[in-house]
Amino acid sequence: MMKELQGCGMRSSVGFLSRRELTGQPLLKDEFQRRRMAGCSSLFKKDMLGHFGCVNAIEFSNNGGEWLVSGGDDRRVLLWNMEEALHARSKPVKLKGEHLSNIFCLAFDSTNRKVFSGGNDEQVILHDVERMETINVFLHIDAVYSLSVSPVNDNVFASSSDDGRVLIWDTREPPSTEPFCLASYPSAFHSVMFNPVEPRLIATANSKEGVGLWDIRKPRSSLLRYGGSMSLQSAMSVRFNSSGTQLLALRRRLPPVLYELHSRLPSFQFDNQGYFNSCTMKSCCFAGDRDQYILSGSDDFNLYMWKIPKDPEAWGAGRVVNGAFMILKGHRSIVNQVRFNPHTYMICSSGVEKVIKAWSPYQQPESLGDLEGRVEDKSRSLYTHEEYISLVLNSGSGLSHDYVSQSIQEDPRMMAFFDSLVRREIEGWSSDSDSDLSEEAIMHEDEQRRSAVRRRNVMRRRRMNVVSRAEDRPDPTPLFSAVDSCNYPCISVDDFTSSSSGE
Repeated sequence: MMKELQGCGMRSSVGFLSRRELTGQPLLKDEFQRRRMAGCSSLFKKDMLGHFGCVNAIEFSNNGGEWLVSGGDDRRVLLWNMEEALHARSKPVKLKGEHLSNIFCLAFDSTNRKVFSGGNDEQVILHDVERMETINVFLHIDAVYSLSVSPVNDNVFASSSDDGRVLIWDTREPPSTEPFCLASYPSAFHSVMFNPVEPRLIATANSKEGVGLWDIRKPRSSLLRYGGSMSLQSAMSVRFNSSGTQLLALRRRLPPVLYELHSRLPSFQFDNQGYFNSCTMKSCCFAGDRDQYILSGSDDFNLYMWKIPKDPEAWGAGRVVNGAFMILKGHRSIVNQVRFNPHTYMICSSGVEKVIKAWSPYQQPESLGDLEGRVEDKSRSLYTHEEYISLVLNSGSGLSHDYVSQSIQEDPRMMAFFDSLVRREIEGWSSDSDSDLSEEAIMHEDEQRRSAVRRRNVMRRRRMNVVSRAEDRPDPTPLFSAVDSCNYPCISVDDFTSSSSGE
């Protein structure tokens, strides 16, 4: 009887709260959810199973988060109906377009009818969600780490790549058309995002050059380098808040940092004992109906939420927020990805495990945990380096995977691999080079498959007459040379110092 009551209570919560805003009382719903989250020390959690390998990318749809799209090492793009998945009434749908290697990034367009996916196979696939068909494929010359769709034009998207370029594409152009090159560095761009309010502005995170702000009207030269005297950092993720006035960034071996759009100096840094970001590529996000929280996964298997202080001046110089507002425990390995749905106050997270965890201040059928953090998960011990070597040798296939078994069960070999990276950091004998991050922790697929993918893409480019060598690329032609009919809100960005991309 108790289970029935709990199920009935949740049956209305996600569906009811997501629909409540459409029936005329959004302010009442927002205030209710804001107070509920503020009173929590932890959240209910539930596993969503469907992937056969690490889950490297997750994104909520734009229609109140009704859908979630996910991708990972099993090279599949899965589409989840959140309400159905939380009630175990349906399995995720696999989109037809399948990658040849690990998927690293995803994006919905504004209509939620199209999904972009990119990854280690050096291509971006455009999927039609309604017809479950592949619309187009956009070839790159190296792994694609991040995607962002223009907030004012669903035909335009930006991609960041391991080849050190940020490219802007127009899906209406023929496949042989060379994309518009916004930025070009010797080091990899790990993240890119359009400003949601002023779409001429784009933020990037680079593996050597840190966080930058760009104007699509002024390619090849950044408007602003964030970080002040510490701008040359290894940055892996950058996100705008919903109003486009703040940026949140993740840096390797440093705490998350918040910038005001117009200031190169940090507003706040966020830290907590146990939080660490070194072994894998991670993403971050804002949370709350007013973007009053920030979220980031950690190498210690936890998900951290900090509250942004309301009065920056009261904190003085340095402005380090020590102490997380909430620590969400339940993952059994490194947490890489996190996304927040402001309509239902639901958080989804993923990483090395094959699961996606859904966190909510509302109890769900067969969910675990509580809102006070009293229910402790059974922790596991890290595999030793010797155990990791033994698992790899006994498998007979190294770390390569063909996913033929299609198992959703925990993979001890993969868990042990990432445990070994954590131990290396703890014991202090890992490499400081960025290649250690991108090659060992992220691209753990065997090099033979990567080479085969590259040869295949080279042949495809030749057939499409696409220029594939950087030194042979023509000068970029602006995508936005025509008259722009959009009325853009004005965001004041003062005291810009141009920074050449050739530095």
